[in-house]
Amino acid sequence: MSSSNTRRLSLGALLFWFLVLAGAWYGGQNALYQVDTRIYRELGHYVHGWTEREYPQLLHPGQQPETEEVFTETRHWECPEVATVELHDEACAANFAALPLGPQDLAVMLERLRKGGTHTVGLSSALTWQQEPGAMAREMLCHVLAGFPSSAVGLRGRTAAQADFTPAMLRDAAIPQENIQGDTSGLPSANRPLPNGLAETPDALNVVWAPDWLQEEPLTHNPSAVEDISFPLLVRWNGEIIPTLPLRLAMGHIGLKPQDIRAIPGKEIRLGERSLPMDEHGRIRLSEGSSCTLPLADVLTREKLPPVVMLEQPPPGQNSPRRLRRLARTFSQLAGTEKVERTGHKQICGGHALRQVEWMAGWKKQALAGGILLLALWILPFFPGWLRMLILIIVPAWLLWLANQALQMSYWFPVAHALAWWVLLLAAFLFLRPVEKGLFGRRR
Repeated sequence: MSSSNTRRLSLGALLFWFLVLAGAWYGGQNALYQVDTRIYRELGHYVHGWTEREYPQLLHPGQQPETEEVFTETRHWECPEVATVELHDEACAANFAALPLGPQDLAVMLERLRKGGTHTVGLSSALTWQQEPGAMAREMLCHVLAGFPSSAVGLRGRTAAQADFTPAMLRDAAIPQENIQGDTSGLPSANRPLPNGLAETPDALNVVWAPDWLQEEPLTHNPSAVEDISFPLLVRWNGEIIPTLPLRLAMGHIGLKPQDIRAIPGKEIRLGERSLPMDEHGRIRLSEGSSCTLPLADVLTREKLPPVVMLEQPPPGQNSPRRLRRLARTFSQLAGTEKVERTGHKQICGGHALRQVEWMAGWKKQALAGGILLLALWILPFFPGWLRMLILIIVPAWLLWLANQALQMSYWFPVAHALAWWVLLLAAFLFLRPVEKGLFGRRR
């Protein structure tokens, strides 16, 4: 009769490995901190699409993340507000003793603007008078205009069967041909100036002139039905491309020369380094340009006046405030300067701060974990070898999955330490092998 045999574990070996595993878990959780940082960084890059500059900060309980000052630049165009002065019959009759206004009256108004602080002025006027003004009055007007840091006067024109030579005061402002590309046939055109009482004055050579109102070119005297479309910026004059009044005034205001202007009608116009979309008629969108109304009475009575003013003297009986506003807003848009605002704010270094999962916090959870470990050390050695190995192989993948889940919720746990502890657990099962013993404790 054979004796009964049983398979048992050595109680001493079981307790030894339990103490080794428990001590290794609690004593070495922070030993592989740098490895954990690398693991979570790789998970962030390859699973969550982090950039190369992003990395995680693994925070211990109570620890605050490191931050850095980050500055953000916001760019926008700051456009000057342009005051508009309408020199129509009603306003002029209320402020002057006699009509129509002569060159000396215009000179008085402009001098008032200059003394009141205006540094940039544009004048759109036919500059014709019923009575021939004296040379002194015309020279006085030219002298006052030349006294502004930046000013421009509109020159009216038309297209005649017999063209005249391009006036010298316009030819000097022509944009070089190599700076113009594409089809220019859609731009307003003229080839002869309309007579005015100022252009032939010798001092007129010191005045900045620019095409303004062109006969039979509605785009230059009828405002667009679309509110945010500008006045044409360019005119074809005897085959040359000339800046119109608002562009010529803006060039003087911001210090640009004709060589600094490049244009492709139907696509864009470049003012130095600035690019603006432009249609085939030489017009742009007025997204930032602004204007306000300045009554003529204020020009004559106020001490402090706006820095930028646009004046228009329409034909008798014709008030055109919309056209004047379009001229003013066009200049405002073109004369804008780019402003860069830097705002600073605190940002987490690396972009990600992960809070540590509090493993087995409290004595109850610790006691439960210890009991589970002791039970596993006692039971698993009796499992078939293939099943035991399958369970142990699944553990690393499960740990990495847990690390990724924690990362999604901005948490971390010591996965590198857990993997190292798992290797130690493998070693424990190599030594914890059950042995067969007889009823009287003798090994068979």
